[in-house]
Amino acid sequence: MRLAKWPSTTEVIKDFGLINDYLEAGSDLLNMHRAMKRGRLVTAGCHLLGFGKPLGDGWETRHPECQQYLDAYRKFQRDHELTVLQVEPELRNEIYHYISHPDQIVLLDGKGPVDLELKSGGMPSWCRLQTAGQVLAAGNPRMPRYGLQLKPDGTYTLYPHEDFRDLDRWIAMIETWWTIHDLRIAREGVRNGE
Repeated sequence: MRLAKWPSTTEVIKDFGLINDYLEAGSDLLNMHRAMKRGRLVTAGCHLLGFGKPLGDGWETRHPECQQYLDAYRKFQRDHELTVLQVEPELRNEIYHYISHPDQIVLLDGKGPVDLELKSGGMPSWCRLQTAGQVLAAGNPRMPRYGLQLKPDGTYTLYPHEDFRDLDRWIAMIETWWTIHDLRIAREGVRNGE
């Protein structure tokens, strides 16, 4: 075991600079943080809806910025046979030493289990790498992977992540992440006379 704190899938993607596509030149940092908060609220709301639970009295009134995205998830539920099995389970990949928390593990239209990654607003290009890391952490590289884009107009788009090369790309990323990490620790040890 390399160390007690293993990186998360998202942390690795972020360290490679891919998540920074939200921080393009001239982007508004405050709006980005609002969007991230909204995303967390939308995901939590979708988890409740996925399990058939109410959002609670006044929840949607207190969070009107989430309404259209939750409507998109509700539409997705009406359009598909969906059974949520787990939400954000912690999965540990013992081979490559990282953790993952997939948004939802579901049965989808008679297939399953399926990794369903929820995105409110845009669909980032790195989502397919995220789901690749998640299914490898689950120990099921053949698990179907999807990104569900919930749009601000109350609609959605379901993106199948079917490129098998995503799995190899993820493995290359996590191996490179650990190589960089280990070399930095070694360099710091030399600097400190160890």
